[in-house]
Amino acid sequence: TRMRLDLEVTLADADDPEERNVLSSTLDEVVALQFLVVDLLLLARADAGHDQMPYVNVDLDDLIVREARRIQSHGRVDLEISRVSAALVLGDSAQLTRAFRNLLDNAERHAASRISLSLEELDGQAVLTITDDGSGISAQDADRVFERFGRLDEARSSSTGGTGLGLAIAREIVERHRGSILLARIDEPGATFEVRLPLAK
Repeated sequence: TRMRLDLEVTLADADDPEERNVLSSTLDEVVALQFLVVDLLLLARADAGHDQMPYVNVDLDDLIVREARRIQSHGRVDLEISRVSAALVLGDSAQLTRAFRNLLDNAERHAASRISLSLEELDGQAVLTITDDGSGISAQDADRVFERFGRLDEARSSSTGGTGLGLAIAREIVERHRGSILLARIDEPGATFEVRLPLAK
């Protein structure tokens, strides 16, 4: 955090274009390292059983629409949210936000031009699907995609594919909420992730 602050202050005062480029590149690397440390600490606390979450009623539709608007603001892909309906679950809002943010960031990263979301109540569960129109994921990688530091090809490098912890963290959070997450669309163009969480009673 101190390194990031020092770089941001120095960058704000820098006038030389070459110096600004070097500082900006270094700042990007420090921010990426900061995210990695936060992710590792989250997983370490979860593994040790120290990551206790206060459970309250959470309006999933509000949370998901908010994260969808964030993706829309980037302007890289079209995002369809018309099939997102109300669903109330019991959980930790901040942690669920983190899980869905990771899933949407992953979809945005690999989509060609479009992401579609749906949320419905079905058999006592909130069922969320996130579909992108990217190249898809093969059957043999359906489980590996959720592994820690898992990247399926060279395109998912540290510069384009994050830390390799996003989907692992999403699964950790969903499972701690007594839910499930899986790759529902395999060996086809695009990928569909399905999240199921028990509805609040």
